[in-house]
Amino acid sequence: MTRIIPKEAGAFFLQGSRDAGILLVHGYTGAPAEMRMLGDYLQAKGGYTVQGVCLAGHCATVEMLEQTTWHDWYKAVEDGVKKLHRHCRHIYIAGQSMGGLLAIKAASGLPLTDSSEGLLINGNREDPAEKRAKTCSVEKLILLATPVFLQDWRVPFVKLLRYFIPRLYTGQHSYNVPEEYMQGYTEMPTKPVPSLLELIELCKKEYLGKIKIPTLIVQGNADRTVKPESATYIYEHLKRVPDKQKELLWLPKARHVVTLDDARETVYEKCLEFIEKQF
Repeated sequence: MTRIIPKEAGAFFLQGSRDAGILLVHGYTGAPAEMRMLGDYLQAKGGYTVQGVCLAGHCATVEMLEQTTWHDWYKAVEDGVKKLHRHCRHIYIAGQSMGGLLAIKAASGLPLTDSSEGLLINGNREDPAEKRAKTCSVEKLILLATPVFLQDWRVPFVKLLRYFIPRLYTGQHSYNVPEEYMQGYTEMPTKPVPSLLELIELCKKEYLGKIKIPTLIVQGNADRTVKPESATYIYEHLKRVPDKQKELLWLPKARHVVTLDDARETVYEKCLEFIEKQF
């Protein structure tokens, strides 16, 4: 029987006290719940407005995820940035795993928006949007365990394997947090994986080279999903980001979902420090 993700694992919006917002993007087969503790921390400690998006096909059933591609997932990111833009002047984005790839795409250049709504800050409408810059540009980027190279040896053969093995059982990864934060699928559909690999290649060949904004990269050395050298690759290929504006945080014992693993408090503190840092 297919597991149905509970509604409380879905998208969330946390109103902050300042005119800066942070978009949080979960990973493939994950759920916004894996980003919730980070979101709560950034709102409580920093006063930021936080939007946790639910990517297409997630927070539902594996069958629905099977019918999606990275273009569908990215729409939630685009919509999330635009929603935050209606509340905040400054937008930052953080992505976990595949969510980091989508964040790279967003940071490389979002399209213009013609929104004419006013800006909402603490419930008050200010500054008509037509008097502000019309771009929903992202000002800072945080990449958490973002894949360039994957650990699974089956990945190169997935285009063929998906016809024989429609799903891979992954189980529920166990982290020392309440179960409500571990709400992803226990199966990984193979049909969308070629689209995920396409997104990785686009990030490598095109999107990384376009990024100009401060970027924080976080990677665990005990990650069994993403090869740790992915972090080094990303850092080195942010060619248009000055060295003083990009940082790489290594977590020696951390596993894949760094927002839930034992070093999560270090991750939260570093994310807040990076967001508040003046470059």
